[in-house]
Amino acid sequence: MHKKIIVVFLALALVFTTLAACGSGSGGAATTAAATTAAATTAAATTAAATTAAAATTTAAAGAATTTAALTAPPTTTAAIAAPTTAAADTVEPPLQVTWFRSQINRNAITYWKDALWLQELQARMNIEIDFNGPLSGHGSADYNTAINVLLNSGDLPDMMYHNWNTYSGGIQGTIEDGIAVDVKNNADYWAHLPHFEAIINSNDLIRKAVTLDNGGVACFNQVEESGNRAAYNNLCLREDWLDLIGKEPPTTVDELYEIFVALKEAMPNVYPMTDEQGLGTLQTLMPAWGMRYNTPYPDPDTGLITYWTLFRDGDAFTDFVTTMNKWYSEGLIDPDFPSNDGAAREAKVTGQISTYTLMMPQQLPQWRDAIVAANPELEGKVHFYGLQPLTGYAGEPYSRDSRKSMAASGSGTIVTTAAEKAGKVERILDMIDYLFSPEGTELNSWGVEGISYYVDSNGTKQWSELVTDDPQFSFGDAVFKYAIPTFGDWPKIMSYEAWLSQETADPDSYRAHENLLKGNPDLSAPGIQLRPDESEEYNRIRGDANTMIEEYFVQLIIGVRPLSDIPVLLAELDRIGLRRAMDIYQVAYDRFNEK
Repeated sequence: MHKKIIVVFLALALVFTTLAACGSGSGGAATTAAATTAAATTAAATTAAATTAAAATTTAAAGAATTTAALTAPPTTTAAIAAPTTAAADTVEPPLQVTWFRSQINRNAITYWKDALWLQELQARMNIEIDFNGPLSGHGSADYNTAINVLLNSGDLPDMMYHNWNTYSGGIQGTIEDGIAVDVKNNADYWAHLPHFEAIINSNDLIRKAVTLDNGGVACFNQVEESGNRAAYNNLCLREDWLDLIGKEPPTTVDELYEIFVALKEAMPNVYPMTDEQGLGTLQTLMPAWGMRYNTPYPDPDTGLITYWTLFRDGDAFTDFVTTMNKWYSEGLIDPDFPSNDGAAREAKVTGQISTYTLMMPQQLPQWRDAIVAANPELEGKVHFYGLQPLTGYAGEPYSRDSRKSMAASGSGTIVTTAAEKAGKVERILDMIDYLFSPEGTELNSWGVEGISYYVDSNGTKQWSELVTDDPQFSFGDAVFKYAIPTFGDWPKIMSYEAWLSQETADPDSYRAHENLLKGNPDLSAPGIQLRPDESEEYNRIRGDANTMIEEYFVQLIIGVRPLSDIPVLLAELDRIGLRRAMDIYQVAYDRFNEK
């Protein structure tokens, strides 16, 4: 039925997603939370808003009951937790049945989306019943990719599908050409159901370019962010109490960091100041000080043209970085086990006080700190992690690793399928999607239901209720997902920066770390680019070969298995296999994006 149904797993392997892949975790004390940005947009009353209001007034009493008390214990504060706001009606239309292929939430406190308060409330307000029929494993996993590939090849499509469509042959445009996705922008009747979504993309040029196809069409609904601030969540951290021990201030340059490492090694010979793991997250987050992004195309900060980290400044930046890391390693400043560490091993090095400098998300700092104190009660109140601002080094600027431009709209998203169109469901589905982009919908998915999961204090500030903060079984960070998704992305939604801050930076150390990250220069960030089918095959082949070769050399050069004299050999070989040609291809797509 669909000749191009090929999920390109190579592309998945090549796309480096920051450690903030939304809703994923690295385990143990270092649980990674995805984050959010953005505020709700105001829009005039519209046809879709009227439709939403009508649906809300015809909600069944049974539906209202499901959306409110089913998940929650009796409130402990009578004033803070009120009755639900969903209205019941005497006569009700049966809810529209909608199938949506996407992974389940599968968090500690909640496994299935159907059990989330905000989702139950959304269905009641829109008079829609959603069957989420994807696997428990997260999107991007092998199980998920296999399942969606089988589903696409079967031709038996659900009404909605979530995926990273950049891995589909031809991307979003390919799904339209293959009769899978509906191009809602080029259908005036459909587009009329999306006034809030239209207002969002018209108010933010990066969002508009990211979601609009080359022909002006729109077929995919992504998580969007009106501010890039939430992207600042890749922190390099040091023990602040250890800095006090050696009489040093937090570093702002690479040279200052080296001086701290040397002083720590002298004061504590058994300590390796820096550690990392197989994913090389710490090294990747240090690279921007050299003007580099690991294994991904990015704008050259000197010229504005697309480059690659081994090509920047004709390979001199790469050479200097590898030479510096080799020096630090040979001096015992880097954990010798870093190439073989998994997440748990890296965590053990830090919580066991064998190392200090490593990658941490701001929201993780309390867990790392608490793990150290749990093993060393005498350190209660004394352990603090200092999240550093991006360092200035070889490149001369404090460049950050964050992806503020690409996070304007996530690379993955939801399409409405031709199966929904054949069933006459598109308009109702679009009403629901548009509601998620409205101020009311943003408040619902970010905070849940007022009077249940949150309340507004006397200063007009939203606060989580005791049902969320004082759950008897789960931590605040886990319990919140029973009610809302303030830090869980990849829905058609605006990510609320306010809600994210309330959860992810509540701890003073976390807030300071996030503020320091915002001091970085984001110019190494590139927007999400979609290659055309004729571009992607050659580009992916060259880049795949290049990355394989880089991986064969990179760590071995740092730890001395290969001599530093092999660096020119690697750079010459990358030229031979056409890495510059791949960047030329990507430059064409980048120019096309900027011209939208």
